[in-house]
Amino acid sequence: MIIESICPKCGEINNVEHKGEDLLFVTCNNKHIYDHIVIPYSRTGGIKDDRRKKLEEMIVEKKFHRMSDKSTICLLIFENGYEIEGRSTVRDMTDFRTIIGKDKAYEQALKKAMVALGAYLV
Repeated sequence: MIIESICPKCGEINNVEHKGEDLLFVTCNNKHIYDHIVIPYSRTGGIKDDRRKKLEEMIVEKKFHRMSDKSTICLLIFENGYEIEGRSTVRDMTDFRTIIGKDKAYEQALKKAMVALGAYLV
């Protein structure tokens, strides 16, 4: 299956072959290397990592806002009052996809939360 992956450094949209992996390492056309966590659109399938599951259980609210024709922000609010944001953007507004933008912003916020709230996940 081919999936779209957006480079967090330059906004380049890359078509990547996905063979069922949970994590892909992608090199964009501008030679940036980044990791892409694969989340199925139907969140019912697949087994989640225990730390990720704990972290998602701590979320009390998710807010998404489309900031412009190219950018989306996700704000995660946790039960301990901590707030973490993630953002996604594309270089060209014709490449913008709402669902992908929300997923990318959510993933970035989760990555930041994993670092910031790691002590809670032990």
